[in-house]
Amino acid sequence: MQVERELKFSLTPAAARRLARQVRPAGAWRRRRVSNVYYDTANERLRRAGVALRFRRDGARHLQTLKAETSGAGGFSARAEWEMPAPRGRLDVGAFPRAEILAATGLDLARLATQLRPKFETRFARRSAAIRVDGATHAEICVDHGHVAAGERREPISEIELELKAGESAALLRYASAMAKPLGLALEFESKAERGYRLAAGIAFPPPRKWRRPRLGELATPSEAFSAMFAAALTQAGANARGVVEGDDPEYLHQMRVGLRRLRSALLAFRDLVPKKATKPIAGRLRALMPPLGGARDWDVFCECLARDGAPPALLAHARAKRASARRAARQVARSPELQAFLLRSLRWVNEGRWRAEGSLIDFAETSLERLHRKALHEARDIDWRDPERRHRLRIRMKRLRYACDFFSPSFAGAAAQPYLKRLEALQDILGDLNDIAVARRLFTELAAPVGHARHALAARERTLVTSLETAWAAFEKRRPFWKPRG
Repeated sequence: MQVERELKFSLTPAAARRLARQVRPAGAWRRRRVSNVYYDTANERLRRAGVALRFRRDGARHLQTLKAETSGAGGFSARAEWEMPAPRGRLDVGAFPRAEILAATGLDLARLATQLRPKFETRFARRSAAIRVDGATHAEICVDHGHVAAGERREPISEIELELKAGESAALLRYASAMAKPLGLALEFESKAERGYRLAAGIAFPPPRKWRRPRLGELATPSEAFSAMFAAALTQAGANARGVVEGDDPEYLHQMRVGLRRLRSALLAFRDLVPKKATKPIAGRLRALMPPLGGARDWDVFCECLARDGAPPALLAHARAKRASARRAARQVARSPELQAFLLRSLRWVNEGRWRAEGSLIDFAETSLERLHRKALHEARDIDWRDPERRHRLRIRMKRLRYACDFFSPSFAGAAAQPYLKRLEALQDILGDLNDIAVARRLFTELAAPVGHARHALAARERTLVTSLETAWAAFEKRRPFWKPRG
């Protein structure tokens, strides 16, 4: 078994024409045609286990490959890979190391062999070459043009892959940044296998990417956990950027913002590992990206509420015009070179980090969660629940605590965390609804329209929610945090 680590970029026709001037390979380009047939069971047992199985024709060679998701690898697409010749020209899963794959993936290929059927295929022309990044770091660049097909459905492939062969990840990321900027390249977060499964399901466009907590080994250190969580949040933000630009579903924008907020929360949750001074190169750029995205999200939620509450058509039309303007500003951010530079810069930063902590992740998590929990309790001390500014500050504290629980709670006994998380989620929902009311008041002012009835409705709903908040907070305060031992 080996671990494949690669970066992928989507390739526009204009960038493809300029590519030769930017890339200086260590040897000659190699050209060949590649076709892959991907196999799975009828209920997609492999996909659900994070595994892709393919039979490949690569020029004159026949290969069979199994790839499995691994723990986070600093933002690189990282997969355990078993690849071997298929000399008889067909898939033969009996040739794979059964016990090793079972231990790594939980799948017994021998038991599944008779259930495997072709699901989709990819066909593309590939140009590849070796790259010498520096004296110690070597990589391979592959330029692929072709398509992925599932039944009658097809989708074009045009992308660049950079695969690390030896050396430092940070060095390859510096190389990738230098290549991507003049070509205007955008990171691609959807693998060929993911695209094939999507097409096979009849889905023409990638759906909004929600949080995917990375898998961590049982002995993962705080350093490894931080790198994995940070990279996963970065992937969530970057993977939704295309949907913000090309789609109409407001969930893309919401999930992109969630990813960026998780980035910020990871910096806070791992503050004892990564000092505040070290986060400045990232935190400043992150703050600059957020305002247009937040403004567009506010108008999305506001318009949904107006439509739900039966607002007058003229008022709704006015609000939707404001939303359209805010969405244009958000699309500018999502398609901007600044966002791509931020994504690559952040990947470099997390891979270049000098912070190391080799102790217990559970001990680290207990300290971090206790600090964030204590700050939330302090923020709520002697609070007037009718004060929107105090509520807003508390909402931010609770959100940071919730994200930290997402990062750390799987390290503890699962059932023990649920009562605490349930109380925390209930509080977040109420505080979020109250924040929506505060935002709605501000946006009504921007509309400069007669909205007396709407304001009265907001005030009535706010009173009801404040009463619920007092009860929910009292229940939360009584709940023992799951990271504290009993007794």
